[in-house]
Amino acid sequence: MKTKKILITLLMALFISHSSFSQVSSSQVELDEIVLSVPFSQTIGKSVIKVQKINLDNLNPILRSYVSKSLSKLPGVNIISNGPGISKPSIRGLSGNRVVLFSNGIRLENMQWGDEHGLGVSPSSISSIEVIKGPTYVLYGSDAMGGVLYIEPEKYSDDFSTDYLGIYNSNYNGITNSIGARGSSGEFNYLLRGTLTDNQNYSTPDGEIENTWFKENDVQAGLQYESEKFKSDLRFSLNYSEIGIPHMDEEHGGHDDHEEEGHDDDDHEEEGHDDHEDEEESYQELTHTTFAWKNTFDFGNNHILDVILGRQVNDRKEFGGHGEEEGHEEEGHDDDDHEEEGHDDDDHEEEGHEEGEAELDMNQVTNTLDLRLVMPQSENLNIVMGANFLSQNIENFGHEELIPDSDMNDFGIYGLGQVSIKNGQALIGVRYDSRSINSDMGSADFSNFNGSIGIRKDYENSTLRLNLGSGYRAPNLVELFADGVHHATNRYEIGSTNLNEEKSFQTDLSLDFNYDDSSFSVDLFYNDISDYIYLTPSSMMIDGYRVYNYVQQNSYLWGGEINYSKQTGIKWLVSNTSLEYTFAESKDGEALPFIPPLTFNQTFNLNFSSDYSLEIDFIAKSKQSRVSMFEEETDGYSLLNLSGNWMTSLLGNDLNVFWSIDNVFDKEYYDHLSRLKRIGIPEMGRNISVGLKYNF
Repeated sequence: MKTKKILITLLMALFISHSSFSQVSSSQVELDEIVLSVPFSQTIGKSVIKVQKINLDNLNPILRSYVSKSLSKLPGVNIISNGPGISKPSIRGLSGNRVVLFSNGIRLENMQWGDEHGLGVSPSSISSIEVIKGPTYVLYGSDAMGGVLYIEPEKYSDDFSTDYLGIYNSNYNGITNSIGARGSSGEFNYLLRGTLTDNQNYSTPDGEIENTWFKENDVQAGLQYESEKFKSDLRFSLNYSEIGIPHMDEEHGGHDDHEEEGHDDDDHEEEGHDDHEDEEESYQELTHTTFAWKNTFDFGNNHILDVILGRQVNDRKEFGGHGEEEGHEEEGHDDDDHEEEGHDDDDHEEEGHEEGEAELDMNQVTNTLDLRLVMPQSENLNIVMGANFLSQNIENFGHEELIPDSDMNDFGIYGLGQVSIKNGQALIGVRYDSRSINSDMGSADFSNFNGSIGIRKDYENSTLRLNLGSGYRAPNLVELFADGVHHATNRYEIGSTNLNEEKSFQTDLSLDFNYDDSSFSVDLFYNDISDYIYLTPSSMMIDGYRVYNYVQQNSYLWGGEINYSKQTGIKWLVSNTSLEYTFAESKDGEALPFIPPLTFNQTFNLNFSSDYSLEIDFIAKSKQSRVSMFEEETDGYSLLNLSGNWMTSLLGNDLNVFWSIDNVFDKEYYDHLSRLKRIGIPEMGRNISVGLKYNF
């Protein structure tokens, strides 16, 4: 409580101290910028649905190289992490399947793997990210209960150009190299980019954390044809990653220093992980291949038809020991021999498992078709209609299965109408969705009608938005049919075929003030969710793993964000201040898991010239004592981060030299949204990054 009072006092003091106005902040998002995540070709300022946009092209390349870090700067957006190589967004306390991610115009289906798996999108292939935190179900269908992240891919160029990007990180001896080429020929545009990342184990103030290494190889290609009335854009993406999994045993403490394990951090030889030979090492191997083909037909008068075809192939493997042999005697199990279960920990001979074979081996193939028709524009009424089709197949090839072989088919149809009113607009939408699942363990069918209504009113220096919407989320395969070990989280998970759909009703209120040199916004929300699905631990143990069951409870979330951005009296100094808070619990009074604490953020941008800039970023988070039954409380902490950017020329071409220092004071702390906190593993210590980008 004391920390909360201090943060609120600081925020008020900062607001009061900024009393004079001068000119518009160059760091602010332009209100007249076109957004892609909402229909009708609207700008940020004129959209009924509030959209926040991060232009990665304008960021320090180090900041844009870590999408999670950039996203977390937006009030209400946080990151659930499972080490430096795995992170996923949390919007107002909702994450995983409750947040929809779009890239290249298609929905990325690897979100359903859970919070302990990465996005499978390389930052080098991203131009901008649009974030919608309010009710978005009508546009994006099932799962958009928390919000939407809409990724715009790297842009084409009219002129031929190539660039090189290199980054070194001191903490984990990490290296990133990226090279790309873009150009055009007549009515065709093209691009090609390759990125290699190799990160070793990260360190805390107390020492190195074993098995937190991360490797990623990414290839992006694009070919676009554009004429006056037709545009076709074909994108290909191949993302391959290998990610070490720290031993996730909730019965034991952290891994502060593991030098005695004989671990060589200097190289990860590609042939079989020669530097990770410990037989107890666990790691993931993930391959995400995406084809996206977007075709746009322009019939004039803003009458547009979009046809988007997508195909995704996700291969997921998990290897190595997972800590089964340690510390479960108190539960009545002999870790050397689980004879009562018929389980041999050493070789799984009865399963025919060989050393080096994946414990878990899953393949997911998803085909999608999205149609959107914008009707001819009229003076007071605009109409959009659309339909979404999805067909998905999952097969298992490993000796263990977390979810069964299955087929899933989704269908959705929606309509939106936007009406002009005095000094604003109103938006009304309705949607129908159905989902059919057939698996080796059973079948399930879900369907629902939902709607939304929103209004935007413009005043002299302010804009008021009010959006209300209902939504639903069908249980996914893991929640329905899981019956096995989930090694990445060190749990034995059991689903339930008796789960109902989650249904929500969300109210979102936003008030924005914009002046010549400053902006101020207040966003408030209330989200009522019936039959909220979550994992809860039991007293049972199977093969040395604690059993977690998927259950449901009626729940609710409320909170808000405050943001204040200002060009100070010093023309080169821009200040941005934000405060966010989320409260979430079941109707029985039980706290929901992974809810971020009260968070304060103060950033100063020092734009000394067009060639050199400096950013000072201060973050403070309060103690989180409202936790679910399988979570630990986390203490509050504060961090100072610095970054700089210098533009110059070399041999007649642009050269960008940049740097950053994260966790300047090398503080040891635990982030509440880290899945590693429960085994005593703190966040990364001080990290110094340097890099350069050269266009030639």
